[in-house]
Amino acid sequence: MKYSYIAKSLAKHVASGFKLPYMVMFETTLMCNEYCEYCIFGEEGKFNDLKTRAERERIFKRIREMAEMGIFALSFSGGEPLLNPNTSDYIARAADLGLWTSMPTNGLLIKKYADGVARLDMLEVSIDSLNRQRFAKRRGLDGLPTILENLEFVLKRRRPFTTQINAAVNLENLDDLPELAEFCRQRNLVLHPEAVHNVMRAGELLPDFELHGAQIDRVELGLRNLRTAYPKNVRFYTHYYEFYRNGGFGPKFPCRHPSKLVSMKPDGSIHLPCAFMTLFQSQAPLEEIFESEPAKKIIAQEETLWDFCKGCKIGCPYEVSAFTNSPALAIESGLNFLRII
Repeated sequence: MKYSYIAKSLAKHVASGFKLPYMVMFETTLMCNEYCEYCIFGEEGKFNDLKTRAERERIFKRIREMAEMGIFALSFSGGEPLLNPNTSDYIARAADLGLWTSMPTNGLLIKKYADGVARLDMLEVSIDSLNRQRFAKRRGLDGLPTILENLEFVLKRRRPFTTQINAAVNLENLDDLPELAEFCRQRNLVLHPEAVHNVMRAGELLPDFELHGAQIDRVELGLRNLRTAYPKNVRFYTHYYEFYRNGGFGPKFPCRHPSKLVSMKPDGSIHLPCAFMTLFQSQAPLEEIFESEPAKKIIAQEETLWDFCKGCKIGCPYEVSAFTNSPALAIESGLNFLRII
C-alpha cells in the first residue's frame, strides 16, 4: 500500500511541476505535559484546546483529502500530540492510506498508546540528556525514568532505525551527547541533535536561549565529532549551522512553509503562512484552499521576509525549505537524513 501510494504521490507532484505541498504538520493539540525551559507550550495554562479540538470524523476527512491531493508525509505534532486521545486512530488512518507518518513526542504517553506508536514510520522521542537532574531542569519535570521505561517497551514493536531521539543542544548538555549516542547505538536508534532555537508563536517570544558567536562553532564541532564516532546513529543537517549563523530565514534562504508544509490546527483548520503565525485560515477542502486567491497571494509572498519571520530558525520549516531552495541542497539534505554524509 505505501509503495503504491508513494508512486501515485510522486506522479501528482511531477504533474504539478512540484508546486504541491508535500507535508502536513498536524498539531493534534497545543497542550503539553512537560515544561521545557526553551518552549512556550510548557507555560502552565497557556494553551487549552479541549473546546476547539475537532471531532474525529472531521480529521479523518482531512486525512483523506491529504491522500487525494498527493501529500507525501503527515507529522503529528503539538504540544504533546498524545494528549489528544484520538491521535493513535489518526495515525492508523494515515498509515492505512499509505502516507509516511512521523511524530515528535516527549515519550510520557507512548506506552499507553503503543498500538498507534507502533504504526509510525518514524517515532521521535525528545531526550536532551541521560543525566536525570539535567533532564529535569531542562524539561521542567523529573520524567526521564518513565520515558526510558516507556521507550524500552515500544521498541519491542518497532524496526531498527525507525525511532529517533531528538536532542535540543546547547553548551549545557553538549557533553552529555556521547552517552546519548551510545544509548542509541546499543538500541539501533537514530540521534538527531539540533541547536536550541527560540520558538516564536503569534509574536510571543521566550527568553533568548539561542547560541551566539563561538557557542555555535563549539556545538557544530561537537556534533561533527559525534557523528564521526557514531556514523550509523547520528544525523543532522550539516548546512543548518551556516543558516543559524546567518540569522535564520532571509531573502537568500526564504522559508517555504506556506507552499510545502501545510499547518493544520487541532480543530482541523488550515493556517497560512505557517504553524507559528496566521494570516489566513480556512475549514474548506484542502485542494480548494490552495486554489483560493488568499492562499495563492500568501504563497507568492513567501520569498519575501515577513517581519515575524526575522530570526526564525525552527527545524521543520528549515527542512522543507532546504529541500526546496536548491537542488544541490536537496540532495545533501537527503544524504544527511539517510546518515550517508
